[in-house]
Amino acid sequence: QPELSVDQTRQALRDVIEALQLPVNLQRVEAGLAMAGDEPMRKLLILTPIVLDIEKDVIAKHGFTADQAGVMRFMVIVNQFEAGDAEIKELSRTLKAKFLPAM
Repeated sequence: QPELSVDQTRQALRDVIEALQLPVNLQRVEAGLAMAGDEPMRKLLILTPIVLDIEKDVIAKHGFTADQAGVMRFMVIVNQFEAGDAEIKELSRTLKAKFLPAM
């Protein structure tokens, strides 16, 4: 698995968020939201696999494996940079808002 710089991590996050906005993926997310209704836990259970499926394809272009392990490694790197980089923190928050229920 690659080690990313701050700039590479920012770009990878931007790429994931951009991929989520593609019509085909937006349709998948919106269908998941419709199925989940107003139930936060259903939203989490339904949307997480959809978002991770989209994310894994994007992070593969940044050198990660296109699987759960690759996504987890990418998120570890993101979490490491969040405390020291406001842009990564905001991009991460934007990404998580796509599938995590508001608390």
